[in-house]
Amino acid sequence: MDIIKKIKSLERFQSISDHTIQAVADHCRCVEVNKGDILFHSSHHAEYVYFVLYGAFKLQDGDTAKNVVIYDFAGRGEFFGMIHSILRVPTYPFSAVALEDGAALEVPISDFNELLAKYPEFCELLQRDIGQRFSEIMHDRRISRLLVSQKLADFLLRTLQRPSLSCGGRITIPLTRVDLAKKIVTQEETVIRLLTAWTREGWISTTHKRIEVFDVAALERITSDVVPKLPCDEVVLLQGRNRLR
Repeated sequence: MDIIKKIKSLERFQSISDHTIQAVADHCRCVEVNKGDILFHSSHHAEYVYFVLYGAFKLQDGDTAKNVVIYDFAGRGEFFGMIHSILRVPTYPFSAVALEDGAALEVPISDFNELLAKYPEFCELLQRDIGQRFSEIMHDRRISRLLVSQKLADFLLRTLQRPSLSCGGRITIPLTRVDLAKKIVTQEETVIRLLTAWTREGWISTTHKRIEVFDVAALERITSDVVPKLPCDEVVLLQGRNRLR
């Protein structure tokens, strides 16, 4: 595999000089993964930083299917596993699981820190990803008390705004109902009911685990509605408005 050519194909590296790209390529190796492979485990000794060449990963914690929590997703061109390098944390704070067949570039921590120090362009890319990660964490905390319908609509809208995870109105990474439920911390059955209702309304479609959004305004209306939190916040969609059942 021509790593330099692959790096140059990433949109986020279009503005990076050939000199910097060559330096990055010299310090990394390509790791190919199959769907379901675990690139590294939570709490394991942190030795490498990664960024995605193609495919996608879910960043999660938990030992069993019941207690898994998905923190975020990483798509084409995005870094992950880098916080420990900056904060000098010796272990990974989450596991990285391949959502589909793909590949990531693996950079040893010492080499990664050297690249940050020598190449400002590379450092700027990292800073953007760290900002994105912290923004996602803070946003998830802010919306934790919203209705499930609002959290799901909000997640779809935010994902559409990330070029690494979407194209146009289509989310390009595969997302199961379980993944969605784990991301917004709810039951799989609730996610299924909501997606079914929104599909019936013609707002979205779900094909081969990919979600396409046809009516962004409809999802925005859901996120903007102010509805009191109830113990049972199952939402049905009737005439374009949220109603509690």
